[in-house]
Amino acid sequence: MKNLSFLLVIIIFTILGIKWPDFLNFFYCKPDLLLVFTVSLVFYTDFKTALVFAILAGMAKDVFLPWGFAVNTICFSLWSYAVARLSRQISVEEDYIRLAIVLVVALLNNFIIGLQSVSAGNIMPPGIFLRNLIIISAYTTLLSPFVFKLTKKIAR
Repeated sequence: MKNLSFLLVIIIFTILGIKWPDFLNFFYCKPDLLLVFTVSLVFYTDFKTALVFAILAGMAKDVFLPWGFAVNTICFSLWSYAVARLSRQISVEEDYIRLAIVLVVALLNNFIIGLQSVSAGNIMPPGIFLRNLIIISAYTTLLSPFVFKLTKKIAR
């Protein structure tokens, strides 16, 4: 039953990624709720479950959102693995540690996506690149406590 709920959350967050409400746009940027959900699964479930749903979330983002081929699938899997390894090394019980982890993962993910976009031939001014890097990462981090609560509720 939990796995079905996780799949439903991935579908809902993918739909929100496609059609984010305009009044919630902040400098034409949308948060990456699938990324936060992937990271939160590592905190509240076992690693195998988190990895499977990270791959599914990455595939959903690659299929329905305009990114390069399998970039998100690979990145989400790597972030899931890296956060799982990090959570074995340090205590992630405090909320500010989790928020810091989400911020770092979001910054790295947006940096990789931006580099992939530039290397694919898309012309992107440095200001737009930095805007996407900083504002999307901060917006994602600000909304992450709500995703953490949802994930914790489902994982119980």
